[in-house]
Amino acid sequence: MNSKTIKRLIYILLILQMLLVTACSNQTENSVSSDGETPTESSKDLTIALSQDVDTFDTHNTTAVSTESVMVNLQSYLIKRDNESELHPHLLDSYEIKDDVTWSFVLKENIKFHNGDALTAEDVKFSLERVAKDNTLKQYQNYKTIKEVKIIDDTHFEIITDSPDPVLPYRLAREAAGIFPKKYIEENGWEEFLKHPIGSGPYEFVEWIKGDKLVMKKFDDYFGGDVTEWETVTFRTIIETSTRIGEVLTGGVQIANSIPPTDWDRVNSNEGTTVIDSDQTGVMMLMINQNKEFKTTDPKVREALDYAIDNKALIDKFSPSSVVTRTRIVPGVHGFEESLYDTNRFDPEKAKQLLEEDGYNDRNKLEITYTSSQGRTYADSEQAQMIVGMLEAVGIKVKLQLLEASQYVDVRTTGKNEELLQTGWNNTLFDPSLALAHFHSTYNPKGFGYNNPVVDDLLDKAAVNMNPEERAKQYQEVQKIVAEELPYIYLYVMKDFYAVSDAIQYQPRVDSMFYVEEIKKK
Repeated sequence: MNSKTIKRLIYILLILQMLLVTACSNQTENSVSSDGETPTESSKDLTIALSQDVDTFDTHNTTAVSTESVMVNLQSYLIKRDNESELHPHLLDSYEIKDDVTWSFVLKENIKFHNGDALTAEDVKFSLERVAKDNTLKQYQNYKTIKEVKIIDDTHFEIITDSPDPVLPYRLAREAAGIFPKKYIEENGWEEFLKHPIGSGPYEFVEWIKGDKLVMKKFDDYFGGDVTEWETVTFRTIIETSTRIGEVLTGGVQIANSIPPTDWDRVNSNEGTTVIDSDQTGVMMLMINQNKEFKTTDPKVREALDYAIDNKALIDKFSPSSVVTRTRIVPGVHGFEESLYDTNRFDPEKAKQLLEEDGYNDRNKLEITYTSSQGRTYADSEQAQMIVGMLEAVGIKVKLQLLEASQYVDVRTTGKNEELLQTGWNNTLFDPSLALAHFHSTYNPKGFGYNNPVVDDLLDKAAVNMNPEERAKQYQEVQKIVAEELPYIYLYVMKDFYAVSDAIQYQPRVDSMFYVEEIKKK
């Protein structure tokens, strides 16, 4: 091979190398896949990071909003609530009330469970009568008004309640009203169902690795049609806040919930991610034990506690853009009492005066125990410590009891708390009956102790009142009474904050549900 040929070969190799480098550079710069779309544009897989895992696939036996927020994609309800809190038939073609205790329903035809079985009135009866009759289930209390589900034929049925139940449509639009597959469960048992749940929603179960991830794939025979553009959705459990945020920033997930204010700048300053806030039905509050062995049975003591707490300072620190409140009913819920919203009674001098009138001073301080979770929700212990500081500033001696999650839940559910218990409750029913039922004398008397016959009477009447206007007034009256008697001290209406990829279009819901069909690519 002569020198001229060698030079020519070297020249060709140099040209080829330049072309290869250019091609690789273009591919790296533009991230183009073989079909001409960027990976983000072509991806049909959605990943959502949650701060809490699903606790069970038996939605009759959980009250966790975090569980329902995921299960709405696997199960279907007879009635569905939109993001404006309006109710619409979902599995139903129609429904009507025949008389005060009888409701008539017509199912859509050709609804299939994920295993191919038809969903019929038999499945409705099996599901609703189970939760209405088994008092060991956590949701029993909310469905026990259902006396019987009467089957007319495969698509027609009636629900008979044991008394007039104006809330029935709202009950049928929440977590424990998801319809279970009767045949599948009777043949395989509940244990097998809990390993491989079957529903009729737009997504079907693939796998669940507890504490790690829950994977679902699109159900092609969904009765609602092709409603979603995501082939798979993965709900990852990432308890650690910084890790959850890091996954959004690096593109590992497209949505992450429960983003604290301290990390907003980090998310918003990152190219391609934004913090979005959302109203909730939940209210942060202090439950006051009024049983006679506690000093908080004294009305002046409860008033002093209320006047001592600077609600707006708590919001500035822990939940910017939240609203102070003196009621648990929020705007948009039937029976909302507007005069108690966006108002509080912070007045430390008034608190000191009330304590002094009651005989408490520097030599005889009021002593109470304040119980809170630690690490169960964002800044729970830090908020408790801040409130304790406010109480101590007016002369109250406080023993702060911080409990890890399981201990705290045990104390709250069994009524073992002492004077003050820090808690937060959502109202997933979107009706005042669920939230205000806490003020009935039959509610958890061991750890609560509130008893007012007038309130009991108003609640009993409202529970069966089929006149919406009268019913609203009854619930408004309850709110006014308890705002003065203080079985709870309300702090503020809770909000949630999400870190979201700018590549998707997502509007968080007031009910905190993740309906994947509502999440779109931009």
